Amino acid sequence: MLKLLFVILFACFSYSSYAVDCPAAKVVHLQVEQDKVLVLLENQNWHLVGLFSSVWTEKMYSALLAAQMANNRVVIRYPDGFDCSGYDLQVAPLAVRTFPQY
Repeated sequence: MLKLLFVILFACFSYSSYAVDCPAAKVVHLQVEQDKVLVLLENQNWHLVGLFSSVWTEKMYSALLAAQMANNRVVIRYPDGFDCSGYDLQVAPLAVRTFPQY
C-alpha cells in the first residue's frame, strides 16, 4: 500500500515538474486538418493540439473552441523544453486550461 502511494505521489510530482505552461492568451485560429488539429494563440506561433488518433484531441479541441467563442484566454501545457514562441507541429500538449473573462 505504501509503495502504491509513493508511486502515485512520484507520478504527480514528475508530471508537474517536467512541463511548460505557455502564457495565457486568446485563441486566434483553430485549424482542423484530416489527421490533426492546430492552434494559434495571441503572440505565440502555431502549435499542435493533437492527432485524431488520440482520444484527447477532440476534448482539447472542444475546450479551445469554447474559449475562442467566449473570447476567453487559455493556457496550454506542453512537455518540458517546449518553446511557446516557436513553430512546432510535432509536440502534443499535456493539458488545456481555460480562464473566464474578468
